[in-house]
Amino acid sequence: MNVKRTLRLLLFILLIGNVTKASHIIGGEMFYKYVSRNTTDNTITYQVTLKLFRICGSGQNIAELPDKVYFSIFNKASNTPFDAPLVSRATKETKNLGQVDPCIVNPPDICFQIGTYIHNITVPVTGSGYVVSFQSCCRDNSMQNIVDTRNPNNEQQFPGNGATYFTELPGSTGILDNSSPYFAKDEAVLVCANKKFSYDFSAIDPNSDSLVYTFCDAYGGGYTTNQTGIPNPSDAPPYNFIPYKSPFTGSTPLGIDAVIDPKTGVISGIAPNAGKYVVTVCASEYRNGTLLGIHRKDFHINVTTCVREVVAAMPEKYNDCSGYTVTFINNSTEGKTYDWDFGDGQKVTTTSTADLPHTYTRDGTYTVKLWVDKNSNCGDSATATAYVYPMLRPDPRISGFCTNTTTVFTDRSTTSSGTDAINYYRWDFGNEATDADTSLQKNATYQYPGPGNYDVVLQIKTVQGCERFDTTNIIIYDKPPLNTTPDTLLCIRNSLQLFAESLVDGNVVTGTYTWTPTYNITNANTATPTISPKRDTTYTVTFTDATGCTNSRQVAIDVRDTLVIRTIADSTVCTGDEVHLRAFPDGDYPLTWHNAATNTIVGEGLVLNIVPPSPAVTYTVRGELGSCDGFDNVKLTVVDPPAAYAGEDTTICYGEQVILRASGGSSYQWSPTTNLSAPGSANTAARPTDTTRYIVTVTDVLGCPKPVNDTIQINVVPPVPAFAGNDTIAILNQPFQLNASGGTSYVWTPTDGLDHPNVYNPTTTINHDFTYTVTVYTAEGCVGRDNIRIRFIAGPDIYVPTGFSPNGDGQNDIFRPLPVGIVQMDFFRVYDRWGKLMYSTDKYMQGWDGYFNGSPAAVGTYVWVVQGKNVNEETVVRKGTVTLVR
Repeated sequence: MNVKRTLRLLLFILLIGNVTKASHIIGGEMFYKYVSRNTTDNTITYQVTLKLFRICGSGQNIAELPDKVYFSIFNKASNTPFDAPLVSRATKETKNLGQVDPCIVNPPDICFQIGTYIHNITVPVTGSGYVVSFQSCCRDNSMQNIVDTRNPNNEQQFPGNGATYFTELPGSTGILDNSSPYFAKDEAVLVCANKKFSYDFSAIDPNSDSLVYTFCDAYGGGYTTNQTGIPNPSDAPPYNFIPYKSPFTGSTPLGIDAVIDPKTGVISGIAPNAGKYVVTVCASEYRNGTLLGIHRKDFHINVTTCVREVVAAMPEKYNDCSGYTVTFINNSTEGKTYDWDFGDGQKVTTTSTADLPHTYTRDGTYTVKLWVDKNSNCGDSATATAYVYPMLRPDPRISGFCTNTTTVFTDRSTTSSGTDAINYYRWDFGNEATDADTSLQKNATYQYPGPGNYDVVLQIKTVQGCERFDTTNIIIYDKPPLNTTPDTLLCIRNSLQLFAESLVDGNVVTGTYTWTPTYNITNANTATPTISPKRDTTYTVTFTDATGCTNSRQVAIDVRDTLVIRTIADSTVCTGDEVHLRAFPDGDYPLTWHNAATNTIVGEGLVLNIVPPSPAVTYTVRGELGSCDGFDNVKLTVVDPPAAYAGEDTTICYGEQVILRASGGSSYQWSPTTNLSAPGSANTAARPTDTTRYIVTVTDVLGCPKPVNDTIQINVVPPVPAFAGNDTIAILNQPFQLNASGGTSYVWTPTDGLDHPNVYNPTTTINHDFTYTVTVYTAEGCVGRDNIRIRFIAGPDIYVPTGFSPNGDGQNDIFRPLPVGIVQMDFFRVYDRWGKLMYSTDKYMQGWDGYFNGSPAAVGTYVWVVQGKNVNEETVVRKGTVTLVR
């Protein structure tokens, strides 16, 4: 492998990857000055100067002005390289916006730098001379008037538009001791969008030659592989122009409203929208009528949005000449004082921007002046011209709308002013597919390419400057529009007047009508003949317009002797229901619905929506067609829906059964079906586990198929929570009180030793181990039972188990002391084998769940101690160990 070649390639790639775009360069100019000639060696020396313009500031890919640049010199005849000296920057100057109009709100910061590079170039004298150039690879891609040619996916290879600045040194066929012109002013200027502006782009010629100024195309740049964005050397001439973005061109870089004075080089006019624009000015140098050369300067102009404190604005002219009263439009800054001078000696001051009418007394052209805040430092003014030569009335006449002929456009416009006359006509025939659809003739013709809608515009102007427009929409057709009577029915005993018409945009088209066949028809050559056929007949009408364009339509006449109408069969319906009756006629003719009993009209049309009365009603649908008619009847029997009954709400005890009994129909369906024995029967057993609402749906076969629902609620008393108390230990020969809960009444059995067996808390004096049963009753009569086992011991004490298993199975999960005859619990404490307190309480019958700080305690042996006072007020202390298992 060639290692040196690989390293060079890698270095080349790295340099490409780090190119700093030269988009900081916003313009440039190169010019020359004659220095001397050496006749001995036939050489000549010129001082060549390059000016580069750079935006102020810094940022990504925004490089400083280069310290050194290459001047690439080419033989003009062969475009071959001659030399490329490296030239150091001589000066660096910053230009800021000078005095700013104080009436502009927040003026922009306009700043650029100028780098100047000067070098004496000595070259042999040749016939054609030399080209000296400098190139930049890239321009700002956000320019408004040139096409962005960069490739976003490969900007290193295709960075977009660049720039080339060059000058042409003369040869012996020209004037060797000539010095080129140079542009004299490099001042920062504020250019406000859509406002008038002036920019001095004039040049100085050292030889006092004549200069002619024009806008011209800017040149593109060359390809770069270095980090400065500057090709070295420059590409050889000729150089390519950059592409402009429509509607801009090199000769209209700021739009058609900005021009350059060919004598002074001053650019003026109305600025375009805000943005950055490439502007190149060419100064053509002439001596005694001979062109010596063309010098150019390329510069980026930044057009900004300027907001003035006060703006006077109105249309520049009012020239529709529609009357002596002119309505002036005030688009100025609101909330100011407005002084108007109408140019006829009349003046007025207002404080409103509303439209302002003014009436002139005679014909004339008037200069109207508007001042806004006239006496303030930031006041503004605007001028307009009012043309008062009434009345100018555009009056276009158009004929011939068929594609088989030319359309004729005739002007009948008038002006009633005795001092004015129409002298300009322009027709735009509205064919958007071409630009060749206009005429400047007063009366014109045009052949349209095909049918369609076209907007025809007539523009007229007068000698005095009045101008009016009139737009007429026309329809061009290949066949004239033709409307006629639709296909219809006709009674054999009647006649019918047909009609036909041709309308274009609501206007009647002139022409003739012909109807065929002539069977039973009168006035067959008119638009409205009368027919009386005795059989089905189709008539054809043909319309011919004034140009011979024709169209035809047919009318089918269906002749009837009788009408056949059918409706639905007799039926039964439910009381209160709306029914939808429909008629089925054999044609399209009027229908009416009648109550047959009262002969009153109850509806019209194909469908009758009605709630029929009980117990039955007959409706007649009748159709009429002239002298022909027909009818049909339908009888509706009205039946009441079933009277569904589910029974009265009731209450049962948990686990009991109830019989649901429904009535009122012939078939039944209960829901929900859960815990029902026969949900499809009228009577069904229900055993709900909680309160439930049952819905029964009832239908019958008496003629009303509508299902009807009823509801019954079964209230279920929950299981009785009978509780006799936990099995316990009592002191022998001491009374012991029982305590039951869960209901409203209680019965204890057996009654041995009890003082009151029918209360919830009886006292027993039995002296041996015994089991009592308590029966608990609720207010609804529901029953529950529970037992309590009592063991008796000789005296009061605290009993503590020796083990427990806190595994969540509900069995022996809590480690607690069992106090017998203990009236006060002082403390109960549990320690691990290292003496750490694991649990403590002073609450009666409370205990440890086997957890410590939220986590299960380890399996093993733990130490406990408990202390309390017995019924004899003696302190009882017990200690021991307990085993925790899981």
